Order: sequence, then structure tokens, then C-alpha cells
Amino acid sequence: MNPFLFFATVLIWGSTWYAITFQLGVVPESWSLVYRFAASTAILFAFCIAVGRNLRFPLQAHLLLVALGLFNFSSNYYLVYIATAHIASGLVAVVFSGLTLVNILNAVIFFRQRVEGRTLAGVALGIAGIALMFWPEVETFGFSDQAVIGLGICLAGTFLASFGNVIATTKVVSALPTVQVNAWGMLYGTAALTVFAFVNGDPIRFDPSPGYVISLAYLAVFGTVLAFTAYFVLLRRIGLQRAGYIAIAFPVVALIISTLFEGFAWTWLAVAGMALIVAGNALVLAQRKPKPAVQPAR
Repeated sequence: MNPFLFFATVLIWGSTWYAITFQLGVVPESWSLVYRFAASTAILFAFCIAVGRNLRFPLQAHLLLVALGLFNFSSNYYLVYIATAHIASGLVAVVFSGLTLVNILNAVIFFRQRVEGRTLAGVALGIAGIALMFWPEVETFGFSDQAVIGLGICLAGTFLASFGNVIATTKVVSALPTVQVNAWGMLYGTAALTVFAFVNGDPIRFDPSPGYVISLAYLAVFGTVLAFTAYFVLLRRIGLQRAGYIAIAFPVVALIISTLFEGFAWTWLAVAGMALIVAGNALVLAQRKPKPAVQPAR
């Protein structure tokens, strides 16, 4: 199941980049996020109630789920959306791909995990590949005030997302059912996003056009409910270090979709970058060979 969960998450999150383009314009980004996560929350709670799943958790678990909602389902998205107003989206993808490195660092700090050389090499190849794929936007980056602010905001969003990953893999949260964890986490995240929107003074608007409504439904059902469920299961199965590679892999899908619908032109740098990402992916997801058992001496 691990490869299926990995590539399903990559395909869904890679396609959300194109879906998000239909969300921009009429409705402020903050309220679009509120609508997205509110719809996902309603779907998850309705599912749990319909099938009789237990939604009662102890107070300690709820405190962690509040933090999960703040880091994984609200502030990280909000900061990345704000960052795109200051720097190019390709550079945002490059910075956010650093989630894999932050996950590795947090796995060492919080869980005392040993860093595997193969995983580190795969991540290095992947980040280099992302940089090559978006090289025109990386190359034109200038250290103006706006660009530096955007870069800092994007880095902050990346670190918060990694802290959310850490919370999802703690013993308390890992012992709880994934669907219910996501339901409560998204509820708290939606509440935080609503506060952000009001504090920022964003006007409440809604776009009834088919493009906005259909993309919102896709982002809520596939991009949030299904993708986060698959990702959190994967976090528990293969850990922070390897699951984080998804942040490197899904921009490839985004560019392929952009090629089909937006006329993205592939260069030799982009092709070389994709090759590096595929190679890094193979290193990160390769199964470890079990050590041969030691035969007792006769």
C-alpha cells in the first residue's frame, strides 16, 4: 500500500496547483481556504457520524489536535498563499520542497531518529531537480525588500507544515484513527483561518461561477479529505524523513498539468530536473534489504 498511498498523494496534490488557479480573483485567498477546509471538515464529521466512528478524544489529544490544525491545516497554507504575492510560484515550490530537509531535522530532534545516507542523498537530488525545473524563476530572484519578505514568509510556512507533520507522528496522535484526527484537526484549522481572515480585514465574498465551485469541491474532497488521509497514513508507515519527499515530487505533476492546459514549455534544464527528482524518489522509497541472519558456529 505504501507506493499507492505515496503516488496517490503526489498526483492529487500536484493537480491542486491547477485547481487553485480557479480560486484566485474574486474571493480573497483567506476565505477560499476557509470554504475549502470548512467543507472538508463537514465531510469528515458527516462520514464519522454516518458509520458510527468514535469522535471522543481525551483533553491531551485535543490540545495536540489544536496544534495540528494550526500548523498543518491553516497557518502553513495561509503563509504560502501570502508568499505567492511577493515571489514567483516556482520559487515557492523550490522553498517548500525544503519541507523534506526540515522533516529530517525534526525527526532527529524530536524522535532521535538516525538520518539514512540514502534518504539524504535522495532529498538532495530532489531539491536540486526542483531548482532546475524552476530555474528561470530562481535565476531572476532579486534580494529586494518584497522578495526577501516573501522568501521569509514561505520559509515560515514550510517550518510550520513540518511541525504539523511532527505532531501527526507523536505517540498520542498516532494511536488515534486517522479520519477522526483529520476531522478535529481541520475543524480547529478552519477556526484559525476564519480568525486570520477577519484580523486581516478580508471582505467576505463568494464566487458562484462553475469554475470556482467545481475547483473548490475538488480541493475540498480530493486535495484535502483524501490526500491528507493518505498522507497521514503514510507518515505513520514510513516516517517523517521519507514521506516528506512528497513535497518534492508533486511539483512535477503540477508542471505536467501546466504543459497540457497552460502551455508550459519544457527546457533541457526542466527535463534534467525531472530526471534528478525521479532518481531521488527511487533512493528515498527503495525498500531496505534485511540484514542476513547470523548463523551460529558449529
